[in-house]
Amino acid sequence: MKVTAKMIAEQLGMSTATVDRVLNNRKGVSEKTVRKVRAKAKELGYRPNRAAKFLSTQRLIHIAFILPVVPDYFWGGELDKEIKKAAYMYEDFGFNIEVHRIHTIPNNEQVQYLEKLIEKGKYDAFAIAPHDAGPFEELINQAIEANIPVFTVNTDVPNSKRIAYVGSNYFDAGYLAAELIYLFKENLTSVILIRDLEDTFQMKHKERGFLAFFQDHDLDVEIQTLYFSQSAYTNSQHIKEVMEKEADTLKRTDAIYVASGILGEIKNYWSWSTKHIIIGHDINQAIYDSMKKGVVTATICQDPMAQATITLQKVTDYMLEEQSGQVDDHIVKLEIATKANAKYYLDTANK
Repeated sequence: MKVTAKMIAEQLGMSTATVDRVLNNRKGVSEKTVRKVRAKAKELGYRPNRAAKFLSTQRLIHIAFILPVVPDYFWGGELDKEIKKAAYMYEDFGFNIEVHRIHTIPNNEQVQYLEKLIEKGKYDAFAIAPHDAGPFEELINQAIEANIPVFTVNTDVPNSKRIAYVGSNYFDAGYLAAELIYLFKENLTSVILIRDLEDTFQMKHKERGFLAFFQDHDLDVEIQTLYFSQSAYTNSQHIKEVMEKEADTLKRTDAIYVASGILGEIKNYWSWSTKHIIIGHDINQAIYDSMKKGVVTATICQDPMAQATITLQKVTDYMLEEQSGQVDDHIVKLEIATKANAKYYLDTANK
């Protein structure tokens, strides 16, 4: 049974008008009465009528999602699309939700862009997928101090005052990649880790998790690291040069962990790799094609659509209910896709 202001008023022996003022944060009620009404509302499990609250105030709440541009299959094809689709559900509650796609490669333009949005004062809340954690700490704290809540999605800024994080645990992702290699390859002796040259929050944690698996299991495995510049995401020539230069080293190893975002590119260079174990992250058509050819063994997915909808829900709940307490993070589950089930992770699978 839905708890109403009238029910709370009857139990407290107050007028419905007084209870309504408290529940809608209106003035003209003593602090003692406010405490009594809120305590009873919590006891009875009262939930505000969000649509009615918006209709009574007619105030629009502006929320900006700030997402990277590259790789587009992840940010544009799934997260961006899902946020915009879910945004329609919140229009009746007075939310105006915008998605801003900002370049992070080769130069990170996110920080300056967010600074300008904060200065404009148009937005009531931000959800950010930061390229890296460090550069955002001070800026997020400034926004919080200015009563603008900030949420992080996909990549966290844990040392900031952000409200909540929705995304993967990248240490666990790297750990899982190592475990998969160990399970797929008997008599494992050597592994190559391919990672970005830039030491971002995400990349550091993937590498730490990957190395931790071998340490935890006392495995005598030679691990080499191969670095790619961030420009590899947009510069195919750079990928080609590194692949050709390191071809012999790559061929001699037992397994390869592609921690960077170039997994979809390798089918052009690794036709020799059908006998190697190759593990990476995410899924798109190019990665799926590599799996069908036997080049990529498995990929670790992190449900970008869930990240979009859960983040949006947390932001809107926070704004509507005017929360001031702790909001829990949401760590999305890691899922393993192989050639047998990878088609179900493609955006076009059910079309």
